[in-house]
Amino acid sequence: MDKIEELRYLIKAADREGEDIYRKMLTSLHITPSQNEVLKILSFKDGLSISEIGDLLICGSDSPSRIVKRLIDKEYVVKKGNPKDVRKSAIHLTRSGAAILKEATKIEDQFNTRIRTLLADQIDIDLLISVLTKQIEGTKTEQQINQRKKVLASLF
Repeated sequence: MDKIEELRYLIKAADREGEDIYRKMLTSLHITPSQNEVLKILSFKDGLSISEIGDLLICGSDSPSRIVKRLIDKEYVVKKGNPKDVRKSAIHLTRSGAAILKEATKIEDQFNTRIRTLLADQIDIDLLISVLTKQIEGTKTEQQINQRKKVLASLF
């Protein structure tokens, strides 16, 4: 197998396996990684439209509207109409959504610590981020990551 081909498969496998581990860790909360990501986005900037959530959503393969629908069904978010424009609606985090997010954040911290520990003696994380960023340069995903960084930077 060619080294680049092996690298591609390893990156894909690491992502898939990591996502599977993370999904299992969130099972007790009855939410998926994508649902957690939407809750997290709304905790940073509440009242976004589904389209705006989609612009910031990185990890999900599901459509933002499906993820939001499931979160509405679980009463973790509510959809409110815009009085200025009836065609638009805003998604808001509920108290129960904030509570589940608090628990999910603890799990995400454990997951991130696991990755940090696995990589600690293997590679400089900043170097790995730089290498992977180069791989997605000019893509929609890079734009989404940069947009998410801007939103977070504006809050702190």
